[in-house]
Amino acid sequence: MISLIAKELRQLRPIAWLWLAVLVLGYGMQFLTERVDEQTFGSWCEGYCEYSSNAAVAVFLVLLALVTAYSLFPREHDEATIDFLRALPVSRAAVFTAKVLAAWLLLCAINLLSYGLDRALLASNPESIGGLFYEQVWFTLLWRDCLFMFIVLAHGVLLSWFRTLGLILYSLYLIGLMWAESALGSAGNWSIFALLSNQYEGSHLVVNSSGLIIHTLVAVLVLLVAYRLWSRTETGGGSSRRSRRGLKIVNGFFAVAGFIVLGLVMIYRIGVDTGTAPSDDLTVTATDHYRFVYPARRESVVQYIVEHAETDLEALGEILGVDELPNIRVDLSASSEHAAGLAKWKKIQMDLDAFREDISQRRVLSHETTHVLQATESDRALAENYSAAKFFIEGMAQYTSFAIVPEVERRRSNWELASVAWQRQSIRFDDLIDAAAFSSRFDAELHYSLGDLWTRAMVNTCGLSSLGDFLRATGREEAVRDLPAAIFWRDTMRAIDCDLDTVNATWRQQMAELYEEVDIAQYPEFTDIVIQRDEQAQQIRISARLVDADADADADADADGNTVSVLPERFIVRIAGISTQLSGGVDPVFRGQTRGEGAEQRIEFLVPDYAIPGTRFRYQLGFTPSADARYYYESWRRGTAPASTGQP
Repeated sequence: MISLIAKELRQLRPIAWLWLAVLVLGYGMQFLTERVDEQTFGSWCEGYCEYSSNAAVAVFLVLLALVTAYSLFPREHDEATIDFLRALPVSRAAVFTAKVLAAWLLLCAINLLSYGLDRALLASNPESIGGLFYEQVWFTLLWRDCLFMFIVLAHGVLLSWFRTLGLILYSLYLIGLMWAESALGSAGNWSIFALLSNQYEGSHLVVNSSGLIIHTLVAVLVLLVAYRLWSRTETGGGSSRRSRRGLKIVNGFFAVAGFIVLGLVMIYRIGVDTGTAPSDDLTVTATDHYRFVYPARRESVVQYIVEHAETDLEALGEILGVDELPNIRVDLSASSEHAAGLAKWKKIQMDLDAFREDISQRRVLSHETTHVLQATESDRALAENYSAAKFFIEGMAQYTSFAIVPEVERRRSNWELASVAWQRQSIRFDDLIDAAAFSSRFDAELHYSLGDLWTRAMVNTCGLSSLGDFLRATGREEAVRDLPAAIFWRDTMRAIDCDLDTVNATWRQQMAELYEEVDIAQYPEFTDIVIQRDEQAQQIRISARLVDADADADADADADGNTVSVLPERFIVRIAGISTQLSGGVDPVFRGQTRGEGAEQRIEFLVPDYAIPGTRFRYQLGFTPSADARYYYESWRRGTAPASTGQP
């Protein structure tokens, strides 16, 4: 069997060279279109690691497996070389098995080579903000792709018996699945696209186990059928020479056409230096240190940003004591439901639709530019301590962006919300320096506002120059790497002659003063929470009562104090413990409504059953204290929704 597999691998060398050429072409275009040191786990994972599935990626993998499958048996039968194998002292089943195993091993080897090269590049180039590599996600994607290749390879072996008709039928199948994914949201477990769907528990990738099991069993059955067909098929001999010549012409035509289309797409990407779809009309504008790529239709908004970009950058460089300002590329054609901006080394992506006001978009550019300078000034060392420094990374960016582009009301609103969370949820510095633990207990967005206030305390205590000094101190040659969070902070603060305890004392004092100025009536608390599952409606009902946090508040309350003096604008519940996007992802949220009147008034949230597949889950209740404010979230709670057919 081993000799047969080795022989088949030698036969598959043309296919191996083909896919190696595709890999070389892909990596070559990567080197030409972007800087290698800008590649991050987030950018590598974008479009493939995200929640749900990516049909385009699935189609490419299907093409890879089908081309390989079609190279196994049709050519052998057309050229009568299969007769030589059948003459060997081995069974036809062994020959069939060896050919399929050889093809699968080749696909897995190509897959492993691609993932290995990406792993090597990512290992040497940590992300500027959040330099993390998710080993479990990487390895899970690797073995899942190999299994997916086996499944599609099995389909291809059977389809190849039908020759061109098989390809037509499978193309119709894929088109139908893509339509179902677009129109219905999902084609179900029987769709091969479902095999590449991503679900996460925290940052832990969970594969679609049921779908993989179903399709693997089906693939084995398909191979059995294919074996029966191919083992009973005789060779074509010379009578099919004309048809073989026509088939080669057709195959050659489609191969050339495919590479021409691929080349045109890549040439386009080089021209605009962006991954945006070719249908977008993009324009490029350059300043001394920025290069902006943006949709032509957003000309008026972008011109305002461009007009102030250099001045804001110089002001930011002065705050941080930067000797040489870097050249930065800004992609303003990005679209994201999770973040207004994203910085990766010396490249920024921004969503112009994240804010309505031009001044806010300008401030986001300053925020993201701060991240770029954090990376360059610290020589990326700050990213190595991302968990311990996330609040400061985001907080410093908030502090400097608001200093350069003031939005007084927005900043004050954020401060008030943060001070209430700090006081009620007992948030301390030790919580801030553990990003993962912080996000599991509190609202992760508080990193921004709390970090802004902590940075303010640092500036008030140690001076404005301490911000840039801290960045450079993290990257100093004598700095010890891989320190525990608390020791990292004390060591780095000591290196810039700034006392951490004094900064924390100033921060706590400022937080307490802010809290005293807050109108507490705008921040009621949820109590008397009831969770019920309605199987008939296929949803979970979470209801709670709002009460004034201040017992002395002047409110029209009933005897039990169950009404509030100021009713929030909007209510929301955030659910955790189900699928989320890995990079910059958000947990699903659902709006709440008031029900009842007077003492019976409650806030009710209706959560679809699919959002809580089990009986245990985590959730956060929140509201907006005013029309323009961010959501205020209470601490994460744990809930249980037992199965019940009763109505609440």
